[in-house]
Amino acid sequence: MCDMKYYYPGDQFPAISVTGEYCALDCGHCQGHYLKCMIPAETGEILVETCRTLEDEGVTGCLISGGCDLSGRVPIPLEAVSKVREETNLVLNLHTGLVDKNTAEELERIDPYISFEVPTPFVLKNLYRLNLSQSDYFQSLLLLKELKVTPHVMVGLQKVEEIETLEKLEEMGVSSLVLIVFTPTRGTLLQSRNLDLEAVIETFETARDLFPRLILGCMRPRIKILEEKAPLFDGVVVPTLWAREKVEQSRVPVEIQETCCVIE
Repeated sequence: MCDMKYYYPGDQFPAISVTGEYCALDCGHCQGHYLKCMIPAETGEILVETCRTLEDEGVTGCLISGGCDLSGRVPIPLEAVSKVREETNLVLNLHTGLVDKNTAEELERIDPYISFEVPTPFVLKNLYRLNLSQSDYFQSLLLLKELKVTPHVMVGLQKVEEIETLEKLEEMGVSSLVLIVFTPTRGTLLQSRNLDLEAVIETFETARDLFPRLILGCMRPRIKILEEKAPLFDGVVVPTLWAREKVEQSRVPVEIQETCCVIE
């Protein structure tokens, strides 16, 4: 049996938003809520200076993310990221959104870790409200295949599409996957939407069968019945007491890592 990893990014691996609190999509389940918790760095110069300061403060790495634009991209200033890569020893994890060939080539030169969310058709239509297809995301993922990229899939909204998405990723040769779970966030348009917990558990179990490395990501509601499924996973981000108790009962050795969960 493999060891379990608990990921605690915290102060050692902070999140930076290159768009501040702004996201063009204003999705009903988020509405910029989570961007407010990130360090704002809305120009390339500020991003470089922020990363220098973080390294001086002793952090080991950071997540560089932000809101999406109307083309499904996160406008990360890659020239600035390249400078951070050259001038610091920080481990970098990027949320890129969709990429084109030129962006993928720039990313290959920088060689960061990449977290890449693959939305279901339901999410694209009802949350992102973008005139894009899921195949656009698969095409981007193919462009990133030579990099350290880990797909993320949000579950808890439309089980059939979510499982179909997982199966397509497995067919593409994806071996490491992060599952995140739809969260009815207070103060958002979808704060009252209920989760089908049994459907989420079924999706967890399907994913376990498909991928050698399966991580339960940070974006999820802390619900007891879901947290108790922690032993299905190879890693859990900021596990609750419920999750830790179930892992302890399974007698799996645990390793603590103070990074984002895509860092192996």
